[in-house]
Amino acid sequence: MYKKNIFLKVIIYAPLVFIPFIIIIILLISFKIYNNNFNDNVEKIKKKLYNIEKTATKNKVKNISHHIEYKKSIIKNNLTTRVKNRVDIAFKIATNIYNKNKDKKTQQEIKIMIKNALEALVWNDGENFIWIIDYDGIFYLAPKYLKKLEGSSIINLKDALGRLIIQEEIAICKEKGEGFLWNTFTKPTGIKDKQYKQVASVKDFGNYNWYFGSSEYLDTATKKSNKKLLNTIKKIDEISSHYIFIITTSGDILINTTIPNFEGKNISEIDDKKTKNIVAKIQNLIKNKQEASYSYKWINPKNNKTEKKYSYIQKIPNTNWIIGSGFYLSSIEEKLSKKRISMYELFYSESKSILYISILIIILFLFIAYYISKKLQKSFIKYETNIDKKNTQLIELNDTLENKVKERTAELEKMKNKLEILATIDVLTNIHNRYSLMKILDIEISRSRRHNTPLSIIMYDIDYFKKVNDIYGHDIGDKVLTSLSSVVKNNIRDIDIVGRYGGEEFLIILPDTTLEDAKYYADRLRKKVEQYKFNTVGHITISLGLVELKDNESLDEVFKRVDDLLYKSKNDGRNRVSF
Repeated sequence: MYKKNIFLKVIIYAPLVFIPFIIIIILLISFKIYNNNFNDNVEKIKKKLYNIEKTATKNKVKNISHHIEYKKSIIKNNLTTRVKNRVDIAFKIATNIYNKNKDKKTQQEIKIMIKNALEALVWNDGENFIWIIDYDGIFYLAPKYLKKLEGSSIINLKDALGRLIIQEEIAICKEKGEGFLWNTFTKPTGIKDKQYKQVASVKDFGNYNWYFGSSEYLDTATKKSNKKLLNTIKKIDEISSHYIFIITTSGDILINTTIPNFEGKNISEIDDKKTKNIVAKIQNLIKNKQEASYSYKWINPKNNKTEKKYSYIQKIPNTNWIIGSGFYLSSIEEKLSKKRISMYELFYSESKSILYISILIIILFLFIAYYISKKLQKSFIKYETNIDKKNTQLIELNDTLENKVKERTAELEKMKNKLEILATIDVLTNIHNRYSLMKILDIEISRSRRHNTPLSIIMYDIDYFKKVNDIYGHDIGDKVLTSLSSVVKNNIRDIDIVGRYGGEEFLIILPDTTLEDAKYYADRLRKKVEQYKFNTVGHITISLGLVELKDNESLDEVFKRVDDLLYKSKNDGRNRVSF
């Protein structure tokens, strides 16, 4: 009687304790798994953010470098155009004065009017001007610093290379009417007696045996262009999250907004040891190659703290400029912190919902368990008297049923295994069939997007497989397909999935694999197949197409891409990987 009472209490109360306990255990395990996945995802996001920042920094440096290289390459073109425009303006002014006064005033009066009008045309603080010389070399209009030569002949004037530049200018005007001449000349704002390279534009006036000319120094044009370029780059720097700096191979600091007091100075003029060391390191890195990356500690202008910084540097072709840009690793942590907060908020929201649902389920199951327990108690009492009587019959019946169940279960298990094999496995090659591949690929695409992980796909087929069938027959062709499938299965990872897409076309699904890693796998597989000796047919090759899943790309789109790349490999000569 005592045992009977204990048994009844167990029936009534055990479910009331056991069910909540099981649900709580399941919840704890779920939260633990979620937490582990959360930490893994945070690390992946951190790595991805770092790579994104590195790529953005490199692209920015390269884009600005291309811009600077282009701007510097057109300095001479812009210079010659600018000087010619000045001479054309002087020619129009003089021609207008001549045409209006040729019938009203004497030639001497017209000459004075033209001279007075053109004397006012000066540029770059008087460094550039309009001159008038006649074909006998008489200097009719000279700038202030050469006024002593006005009215005298400079026909034998030579530049620093000994060229008779006035005679060359006269020859150009007589033969062509106008043209350009690169020479050297003194500079009113430069070092005394030093000759500077300049371009001169000259043009025949058509009257009085005069020709007009103007020039501009190459170093002045370069300085103006550099100043304009640097101002443009500074404006880019102001709106950018990646700081820009430019130094020269000789140690001049052209741009660095974190140390503005050093801009325009040479490193030899600076006492700051840290700045000197970093500039020297950058100069050494770029000495033997055009580009490099460099990590170091530097002041973050946002908080004035010394932090670790990643920089990408590049020497701008055909210049002595070194441009660099970078980012502070703390910026990655800031972005990661925001991501982590949003993930925590999502986790908290989902956890609350799960907790509430779990409480409701526990309450519901408690009521159900209590109700069932009561029913069981009544049934137990009701049928207790018949247990002994029916015991023998139940044992016999149980044995019979158990045997039948075992037989039926075995039959169903065999049938199930056969159906599963038929549904998912290609009968010939013993690998996944097309139906199974599509199902797995759909799952992997969903997983890739859910966890923000890479997914790559390889499609390959046998080169000239029709010849194998035509020469050796379809039986040998089938054996080649079977052997090829074995070779591929033996040379892929455990997590990779290979299957027969149709005919001699096969597909390999590479979870958690970037395009760069997949290139290695694909080329290694291509070589393994090329090296393998197949029975009867000897060596064969395969052509492969390779893609990495893009954001928001549908299954049909990714298949179209990989199929196009496979056919590209075919068209490019076979036995290759296209990506």
